[in-house]
Amino acid sequence: MKSLYKFSLLLLAFAAISAAFVGCSEDDLVNGGKPMVSYVRVTRPTSSDSLLVAAGQGQMVAIMGENLRDVRQLWFNDQRAVLNPSFITDKTVITRVPTQIPATITNQLRMVFGNGEELLYDFEVAISEPVVGYMKSEYVNTGDVATIIGNYFYEPVTVTFTGGVTGEVVTREDDMLEVRVPDGAQPGPITISTNFGATESDFWFRDNRNRFGSMDVSAYDGWWHGKDFIVASDPAIAPVDNKFIRINRALSAGAWFEFFVGEGWAMAEETKKIPADAIQNPEKYSLKFEINTLSSLAGAKIRMYVGNAMGAERNTLSYIWQPNVNTGGQWETIAIPFENIIEKNPNIKVDPAGYGISFWFWEGTALTANFGIDNLRVVPNVIED
Repeated sequence: MKSLYKFSLLLLAFAAISAAFVGCSEDDLVNGGKPMVSYVRVTRPTSSDSLLVAAGQGQMVAIMGENLRDVRQLWFNDQRAVLNPSFITDKTVITRVPTQIPATITNQLRMVFGNGEELLYDFEVAISEPVVGYMKSEYVNTGDVATIIGNYFYEPVTVTFTGGVTGEVVTREDDMLEVRVPDGAQPGPITISTNFGATESDFWFRDNRNRFGSMDVSAYDGWWHGKDFIVASDPAIAPVDNKFIRINRALSAGAWFEFFVGEGWAMAEETKKIPADAIQNPEKYSLKFEINTLSSLAGAKIRMYVGNAMGAERNTLSYIWQPNVNTGGQWETIAIPFENIIEKNPNIKVDPAGYGISFWFWEGTALTANFGIDNLRVVPNVIED
């Protein structure tokens, strides 16, 4: 009798379990247990209600839906995204939009699941227009190759110089272009164009704005030092813009050596080209120049002074530039925030008659200063509309 009772209990338990399974049929699962995408949103918790219909390359996104845990592949257009199992649940897949440009644009994301099923969802990847960062040297002779650093330089890509001429693209990578400078290229911005947009550079090619050290002046009144080092040609360094300062000198530790110093007269005529706005708002400007080194300047300390009373101030109110620079015999553009120089001289005032300028070595380690320098200028960081 006791055995019959136990058997009856087992039958009842089995019936209950069976009823539970019948009650949890596929009809009771969300979307019948099949994967679905409800929406895509940003991943910032504070912006979780920001829904997306498009995202930029490299952007992190959260794909929200149901029954997503078994996803094995995720594609945006024809580019496969990286999936991290730690960022996958039934309701969420977090991933980053691929940065590679698609060859075929479908404006859809495609999910492939473990059972081979696929799910398509309309979603656009916003392909970036070119980003133009800087030019390795803003001064390049006609026929020579200029190097431009940036991003999203997708084929077909065109580089147009001020003057309306285009350069031959010699080498292309997504973040770098080498372009042969064409005849007719004029000072001014360059424009890089792809199928996804066009971008004008903030820098100028052959930037001739506000130059106070072009080295091509005819008079040197007011120059203390520097004029004796100016050359039109050199067997080791080819000029990039006519005359330039050429230095080749062994310096002992702590040596004092002046290579561009002066105030008044012809020097003032040059330094009055520094804009008043650069003195008043130096954070909006950069000191730029081209340099070509044949040996490293690492360990050097170059003092830079701009002001109204050079004789009394320059030793104590100068900015110290420590150039860990070796261009390997090529011209390169150096950019130093102008505020670094001006903030060291709280006494400076706008002077339409010009300024005292002092660039000199002092207090550095022993080294051989073997370089050329040209086209000192103070220019705006961005082109204002």
